[in-house]
Amino acid sequence: MGRVWITILVSMLLMSLPKKCISIPTSNFTDQSALLAFKDHITFDPQNMLAHNWSSKTSYCNWMGVSCSLRRQRVTALDLSSMGLLGTIPPQLGNLSFLQSLTLYNNSFHGDLPSEIGNLRRLQLMDIGSNKLSLVIPESFGNLHRLEGLRFDGNNLTGTIPSTIFNISSLKVLDLMFNDLFGSLPKNMCDHLPRLEMLLLSTNQLSGQIPSDLFKCRELQSLWLPYNNFTGVIPEELGFLPMLEVLNLGVNMLSGDLPRSIFNMTSLRTMQICCNNLSGSIPQENSIDLPNLEELQLNLNGLTGSMPRFLGNMSRLEILDLSSNKMTGNVLQEFGNLRALQVLSLQSNSFTNHPSSQTLNFITSLTNCRQLEELHIGGNPLDGMLPNSVGNLSSFLTKFYVYASKLKGNIPGEIGNLSNLIVLSLEENSLMGPIPTTVGGLRKIQVLYLHKNNLNGSIPSDICLARRLVDITLNNNVLSGEIPSCIGNLTSLRNLYLHFNILSSTIPMALWSLKDLLILNLHSNFLYGSLPSQVGEMEAAIGIRLSSNQLSGDGYSLKKEHCVTSIMELALQCVNESPGERMAMVEILARLKNIKAEFLRDSERRRP
Repeated sequence: MGRVWITILVSMLLMSLPKKCISIPTSNFTDQSALLAFKDHITFDPQNMLAHNWSSKTSYCNWMGVSCSLRRQRVTALDLSSMGLLGTIPPQLGNLSFLQSLTLYNNSFHGDLPSEIGNLRRLQLMDIGSNKLSLVIPESFGNLHRLEGLRFDGNNLTGTIPSTIFNISSLKVLDLMFNDLFGSLPKNMCDHLPRLEMLLLSTNQLSGQIPSDLFKCRELQSLWLPYNNFTGVIPEELGFLPMLEVLNLGVNMLSGDLPRSIFNMTSLRTMQICCNNLSGSIPQENSIDLPNLEELQLNLNGLTGSMPRFLGNMSRLEILDLSSNKMTGNVLQEFGNLRALQVLSLQSNSFTNHPSSQTLNFITSLTNCRQLEELHIGGNPLDGMLPNSVGNLSSFLTKFYVYASKLKGNIPGEIGNLSNLIVLSLEENSLMGPIPTTVGGLRKIQVLYLHKNNLNGSIPSDICLARRLVDITLNNNVLSGEIPSCIGNLTSLRNLYLHFNILSSTIPMALWSLKDLLILNLHSNFLYGSLPSQVGEMEAAIGIRLSSNQLSGDGYSLKKEHCVTSIMELALQCVNESPGERMAMVEILARLKNIKAEFLRDSERRRP
């Protein structure tokens, strides 16, 4: 990837030298007219650069963004990138017959691409990425036989990719990402692309099968095809690309098994094939060799089988994501060998702990991964206890997810050593005992999920030392005692869930001072006392549930609060980030009818 742009940058540097060495006042009329036509098509120039600088009174070779050849004083490069320009690209640009580099990246050019650009036979680089161009790529661009870099990423281009583009034998970079292109790739697309190094087509509407012919692009280093509609199997021939460093086929509709050949690509640094319909298992052979792999993402597929042991031998691996598959077997102790590992995501599978151990010993092995930032192992039947060594995990750890994993035993106090933790998710397990006071050591934590366990004892006031808390979710436990009044000092708090416990105290007045609190759920406890007027002053709140306690005050207000909160909770179910966790519309309608009926019954009782 780097070699392509070094070549282009050197070419552009050489093209810029003549302008600095000599300035000739007489200009070629054709080039000047083309540039002035371009200027006339600019409708907004926020810095007035062209208005003040592009003047027929001076040589266009001295105009901003223009480079000329020394001998003929012809325009060889036009670079107006990131100037905030708004306008269209005129057909007269095709008259710059000596142009070698056209860079209009990161502006607001709209309209279509003039086919006359196909007349620029000397053009080597065309970068018009990050604009608002629409319509189709002209067939005439296939006439640019010296073109090395073609970048139209981040536009609104439609139609198919012209077959003529695949005949530009000099092409090294083809970047059409983030458009609305459709159609399939030619089966013989690499017959005339011997020098192609980067094929970047992600985030379009491309369909059909991935051509097995791609292996003929022998110099290909980056293959980016995610966020399209490709179907069929992954071609075995992809594994025969000797220089491939990045393979990204994620978020398509690919099916079948993972081809074994792609697991012996010694140059590969990134393999992303997430979010498809793949089946079968990851190859298990010990002879598999991926010495340079830094990122392996196979999540959100239908993969089965166990973790292959070669995963523990990839010394450069930084990201491993096997989440949301159907994989089984024990979590590898060998993960402790991955000293460069930053993200390990195994959640939502059927992985287990080694049956001979009551504690999750693989967590102890992970303490050797000193760069680890995220550990996602929730949604697996691990069936064990968190070891005390959890406190020895990487000091860089920010996210620790072990939800719904059949955890038992106590939460180790050593967990408070994870001083950079932002998210701690241990909900939906069988944890017991008290919440350790050491949670106060989690000074950066924002999300604390401990709900649906068997935790008992009181809520430690030390929790208030974690001043950045946004979400505290402790519901559905057997917590007792009082609600710490210091929670009112947590000004970042947005959601507080303490319902379905056995808390017995008054509600601290300090809670009502949390003006930015969105949800306060205290229902189904043994709270008592009267409700202050400040309850109605929490303007940001979208849900306050206090029912099923021993509180005094306007009972009808509580019923109204319960009605509104129930509706808001249903609304939150509708926008759940995970589609699989969203409530079905039939159930939502049924619950709305129940809420309405309950409220009407209470209203009838109030009538004299």
